[in-house]
Amino acid sequence: MKSPASILFLLPAVLSLYYVIRGSTEKAFLRVYLPSLLGLPFYYECQLPHMPPISAAEAALLPIVVGACVQFLPRWRFSRMDLWVVLFLGSLTASELLRESIFTNAMFTIARGFTSMLFPYLVGRLLIEPKLRIATSKAIVVIILLLTAIGLYEFRMGLNLYAVVGSRILDFVPWTVQLRNGRARIATSFSDAELAGIAFVVAIAFNYWLVYFNKARDYQSNALGTWLSRLERYHIPGLVLLTLLLATQSRGPLLGAGVALAVLQIPRFRNTKRATIVMAVLLIAGGLAAYSYFDHYASGATFGASEQQASASYRRQLVENYKPIVEEGGWLGWGQLSHPSVRGQESIDNQYLQVQLGQGRIGLILFMLIGADTIWRLICCTWRFQRREDIYFAFTLLAAVSSLWVTIGTVYLGEQLPQIAFLLIGWSHSLQESKAAYRSTSLSPNFARFKFKRVFA
Repeated sequence: MKSPASILFLLPAVLSLYYVIRGSTEKAFLRVYLPSLLGLPFYYECQLPHMPPISAAEAALLPIVVGACVQFLPRWRFSRMDLWVVLFLGSLTASELLRESIFTNAMFTIARGFTSMLFPYLVGRLLIEPKLRIATSKAIVVIILLLTAIGLYEFRMGLNLYAVVGSRILDFVPWTVQLRNGRARIATSFSDAELAGIAFVVAIAFNYWLVYFNKARDYQSNALGTWLSRLERYHIPGLVLLTLLLATQSRGPLLGAGVALAVLQIPRFRNTKRATIVMAVLLIAGGLAAYSYFDHYASGATFGASEQQASASYRRQLVENYKPIVEEGGWLGWGQLSHPSVRGQESIDNQYLQVQLGQGRIGLILFMLIGADTIWRLICCTWRFQRREDIYFAFTLLAAVSSLWVTIGTVYLGEQLPQIAFLLIGWSHSLQESKAAYRSTSLSPNFARFKFKRVFA
């Protein structure tokens, strides 16, 4: 155990178990798991003797998975994504058991794969839709907003309060706050500025949905709660989230934010199907142009180049330098911790390369199928749904998932991000149009009243 005090990070599991036993799995998800996932660093973990380490969020998730399966598994409907996820976890298991040099590391990696990918996917598939849609979206935005004070302190002082607590009280080894342009790149609870930027973009997408929801239901002054409704009316949460994103000074998440904001403009058009096709063409063309520019930009990096240009050059050289190692790894790869490293490029800032190194060609193909099938599923939902609220929300998930899958080409999917990604994937594949019964309870009883004067001739 890293520190006796780390046993405290099992308390979310106890509280979550309490809610589940009382039949309130939804409350455990909203009140325990999401705050632990977004509000606590992934390295705030406990490792009991002879057991794999488990973070506070993973510990809170275990009872929720059991409760969700017991309560909602009978309504499960098989989809292709279930097969892709199972095969991806199978690929991870095979690569670790056959290629990892240390058996204990293999078992710990497999266990973490289940807690960080399969379990969030199951919860997303079973628990959220449709009744927790609004509550979950609101929780994600509010929890990220609560990190603002920590982020501003980190930006101004160059110190991360989570790292300070971890090193001085919990005996954890803190990470070094990165600097760019003389300012700290904020990471808040995500241990890395790039990962924090991805989480902020996801929150920006969900905040866009809350703004629409609040505006569409202006006949309910407290549709999101009195204080949040008032803030959304003046777009304050959106401005704060954008400020947090800019404070990370991370180009990858900014690129992802551009993709997300482009996707979020589609439901403004009357013919969303045509607008989706046009936007897809524009994004592909823009992506090819951006790739050509950055490839030229990175190839021009020489001694004395700027930090930004050196960083871009590093990512460009990653693919080239690791290509022989990837080829030698074959279909099953090397295992997550046993692959050879190129000197000076031990940090793999590309999730697609990371997957191929660890799980080989099979893992990469399945990983890309997971992303592509999720995006296609959400596009089909936007074309099939009739209610504007449901269409806007489908585009919200599409924006979040698309931005994430674009950004991980420039950063690894680490810390809390696998849980966030697979929670969104499971949620996307359970997305359904609101039923009439749910609509009748969610709308104001005064909605059907005439808002104009009736004139009799």
